[in-house]
Amino acid sequence: MSKKIYKKAVTIGLPVAFENMIYSLVSFIDVFMVGKENLVLGLGTVAVAGLGFANQLYMIFAVSLFGLNSGGGIFAAQFFGNKDYKNLKKCLGITLSIGFVFSLLFLILGLFFNREVISVFTNDTKVIETGAKYLKVVAWTYPLIGIGFAFNMQLRAIGQTKYPFYSSLIGLIINFVFNSLLIFGNFGFPALGVVGAAVATVLSRFISTLYIIYIVYKLKLPLAATFKEMFGFTWEFFVRILKVSLPVFGHEIMWVSGVSIYVVIYGRMGTEPAAAVEIVKSISNLIFTLLFGLSSASSAIIGNEIGAGNEEGAYKTAIALLKASVVLAVIISISVYLFSPILLNIMHVKPGIYPLTKQILISEMFIIICKSMGTILIVGILRAGGDTLWTMFADLLPLWLVAIPITYIAGLKLGLPISIVYLFSVSDEVVKFVPCLRRLRSKKWINNLVK
Repeated sequence: MSKKIYKKAVTIGLPVAFENMIYSLVSFIDVFMVGKENLVLGLGTVAVAGLGFANQLYMIFAVSLFGLNSGGGIFAAQFFGNKDYKNLKKCLGITLSIGFVFSLLFLILGLFFNREVISVFTNDTKVIETGAKYLKVVAWTYPLIGIGFAFNMQLRAIGQTKYPFYSSLIGLIINFVFNSLLIFGNFGFPALGVVGAAVATVLSRFISTLYIIYIVYKLKLPLAATFKEMFGFTWEFFVRILKVSLPVFGHEIMWVSGVSIYVVIYGRMGTEPAAAVEIVKSISNLIFTLLFGLSSASSAIIGNEIGAGNEEGAYKTAIALLKASVVLAVIISISVYLFSPILLNIMHVKPGIYPLTKQILISEMFIIICKSMGTILIVGILRAGGDTLWTMFADLLPLWLVAIPITYIAGLKLGLPISIVYLFSVSDEVVKFVPCLRRLRSKKWINNLVK
């Protein structure tokens, strides 16, 4: 039984993991390229911090979008397991509608309030100016992401994860090529610095979004719907999906707001600590994506089992995948520590922030293990059973009542080293682990939403 589960998890999860790794690579390449000191082009530590703060708006958008689309994803997995393709296509229509409309709000923020957004995280005028220039251009990716994300999430729900991976790979290649051309002005192209990195990101998102839409209709996948099939849903059906999505949306928006407060705390501790944290996150995210892949695979597999009426099978699958996540987290944690010195040298990290970065990496080893268990339990297992309200409270209360106050006091009141402050940011993961484990064993999280 376990071997079959693991094989299925690998088949579904690896493409998702590689897709997420590619998304992280896009950010890593941007940080890597703008981190090379060049006063004329405004590159270096200031540029790294500026891009990090600008990308925080993207993180808020992406996490919120995930929450809004989660109901569609949960229902899609169960509809697919139940072979109800008519309602599966309606789920796509709903996630497309929500994603596009929601993206317009963030497009406006990026275009017209970019300086205000960056100034939330730092007082450094150079960082604000650099981040605002980048954000004003990269904001055009948000509508593209809103559309592409809907297709990708629905494809994951039906187990077709390789196509979102191919889409991301195409985007990565385009991003790398145009970064090389537009940041430094190679082969006769203009040297645009951080603006060049933003333009490259917009181009890569545009082409990767076109690809994923093309492949769905070219191969006539179950999601290949006519306009009427996608958007001919009733208000009752929309509300049914929204009832599952809204708790997750509220959950995610409150969660990402809390995480953004951490970024504010690091930014107020100084530009160098903030840049060091950004470098560490860009490295660990490359490997941590394997855990996100396992989480996405878990959600799809468990959702399919529940939709097919095999509730006991869903529970056994959850236990097996939780065990696998712990083993994988330990391997990833060790890998981050072993390979990070090589990446730091390749990135030419300045001597001034190199010691800080190394100290934060040691904290990151422990953080990865804690986060992995929380991610698989809440996102990969409990939510897959439609247990969205309980998971919201289990995740948010420790974050806002424990982790954020402790991190704030440690960083801005006591002035502790950034590596210790960074470690405190994961205290909520420790607090919520036991309640989540008890919820898993109770089986109360298993809800067949399409019966």
